Amino acid sequence: MKAKKTGIRTGIVIVSAALIASMLFITWILYVKPKMADIMFEPVFINDIKKIRLVSEMRVNLNASVEAEKIAVLADTDEASRAYADQALSLSDGVEDARVKLGILIEAEKMGREVDIFREFTTCWERFRQIDQELLPMSVMNTNVKAYELSFDSAHKAVSHLEESLNALMNSGIENDKSCKIKALATRALVAALKIHVLQSPHIAESRIEKMDEIETTMQMQNTLIIASLDALSFLTIPKSKPLLDKANAAYAEFWRINMEVMALSRQNSNVQSLALSLGQKRNATVQCSDALAALEEAIQSKVYKATK
Repeated sequence: MKAKKTGIRTGIVIVSAALIASMLFITWILYVKPKMADIMFEPVFINDIKKIRLVSEMRVNLNASVEAEKIAVLADTDEASRAYADQALSLSDGVEDARVKLGILIEAEKMGREVDIFREFTTCWERFRQIDQELLPMSVMNTNVKAYELSFDSAHKAVSHLEESLNALMNSGIENDKSCKIKALATRALVAALKIHVLQSPHIAESRIEKMDEIETTMQMQNTLIIASLDALSFLTIPKSKPLLDKANAAYAEFWRINMEVMALSRQNSNVQSLALSLGQKRNATVQCSDALAALEEAIQSKVYKATK
């Protein structure tokens, strides 16, 4: 009888233990496990949202920086070029700040694909920044624009003064035996000066050094011809016409000085070179960076979608 009671008690204990275990298991499945999963998943989810926001910010600032750089390159005043170059640099710094923050989040999780794409972006981004270090300072120099302004304004005025002086000299009433020679020499000098003036524009637009050399060689030949013509005129000009020849010499000296300044600015070629960089190397680097950011955003969003599905 006693053994029977003991067996009943043992059975009750076993059944009770089984019920408690079942209840604990059900509680684990229905409540504890989901809550633990939420606790573990929440930081990862939040980090992914942060990463998506940072990538989006980088893409916006990258595109805005490129637009500002292009305006800086094409602007026709130093002030406008400088303002947009500073804006491009500031926006680029914004991309870099976000890139550093994004790198910390990606490195913390070490998700293979994200790490690879981020490194790919960093490589092309470093190239992007290197190009800007050369391109943006060059874009504010505007040497070609300044050369054109000198050619169309100051050089044009100097040639006009030379023309006026030589025309006055030809019509100064010098005796007939010398008038034909004076007109021929004056005309030759004026035509040569006009040829130099015409050659300034193609020199300014030229990007090849050898072509610039060719143009300057032609200019020097015309310069030699002009100096020789003016020297010859000094032997034919009568004393009362001497002031007119002096004016012609002064006008040409001023024109040649301006021409040398135009050549020096043109040689720097900042507008041509900055535009070539912008449309060439900078454009390629921009496309690579944009593609890398798009791929990185897609990789992060894909992970978030799978986690919340």
